[in-house]
Amino acid sequence: MFARTVSLVAALLGLAAASPAQFRIEGQFGPVTVGALFGDHCRPKARVRVDDCREPRGHWRTVTEQVWVPGYWQEEHVPARWGWVCDPCGRRRWVMLEPERCHRVWVEGRYECRTRRVWVSC
Repeated sequence: MFARTVSLVAALLGLAAASPAQFRIEGQFGPVTVGALFGDHCRPKARVRVDDCREPRGHWRTVTEQVWVPGYWQEEHVPARWGWVCDPCGRRRWVMLEPERCHRVWVEGRYECRTRRVWVSC
């Protein structure tokens, strides 16, 4: 009987805690009277925010702009070239026709669109 009463009180307390309105529970266990009051007055009060001068005012804005990228030399790797070749006796052999190498290629200057974030003060 006592366990059933305790579980009933616990269930009612849980229901009262979830309730947005004011709720009062009272119970008597022999000579002892127990009560609980739940409601808006039990909730933590909302803090009023005072304007702080140290906080920067503004927002970030994404800006897209065209930027000139000057031309430059770029080195490209060219792998070795292999192939079949007939020797003077008429036999075919797999040989390296050109060794691997690097050669320089000129990349023309161009405009590119670039984005960046800018802080805009209020």
